[in-house]
Amino acid sequence: MEQEHLMPLTRPAQSRRGRPSAARVSAIEQAIVETARTLFLLEGYDAVAMEQVAAAADISKGTLYARYPSKEALFTAVIEGSVRDWAQEASHGDHLLTDDIGQRLHHHARTIAAALQRPDVLGLQRLILSMRGRFPALAAAMHQSGYGYIVGLISNDIERASRRDGRPVNNPRSVAEMLVAGISGFQIEQEADPEKGQDLAEFAQHLVEVVISGRAAW
Repeated sequence: MEQEHLMPLTRPAQSRRGRPSAARVSAIEQAIVETARTLFLLEGYDAVAMEQVAAAADISKGTLYARYPSKEALFTAVIEGSVRDWAQEASHGDHLLTDDIGQRLHHHARTIAAALQRPDVLGLQRLILSMRGRFPALAAAMHQSGYGYIVGLISNDIERASRRDGRPVNNPRSVAEMLVAGISGFQIEQEADPEKGQDLAEFAQHLVEVVISGRAAW
């Protein structure tokens, strides 16, 4: 994994006397989660100790354990926070979309392709997959927040377009699943064979055109 793309270790400001402000509490929690995410990605779950996270985040062990009583709780916060951040980033351009189903599918395809080329996204996906036996609920939640979320979004767009355009659709979720699976499958093949000539984003846009051309079969 390319380390330069990983989140830098964030150090909160030095502690002050008295009760910390809400802004400082938020900064401490952000520093903890970002530091833990970086360490988990670099070293793996088992190799990272809570004391190591506290030292890297420049906080006391007491401060860390007061917020996250175990490494499992901290790992859960890292995954949940990452998924939340990705979803927020992915929605930034949604307000610019029209009702045109072609435009919306192209937008979703670009979003998926961009996410699948991010080292932090891929790194956390691999990490949670390697830990799913120990964190089955977390693995299922991440799958639902990622794959399930985008499939549902595309499926809803297809249903709305069907009603708006007066063109019946038999199985909108199946169409959404084919689109998402096609892009993610190409990304897996691209990792296995880096010499593939076609770019993932280019493939995703071509796949949308193929899907749209077969709209009568939706």
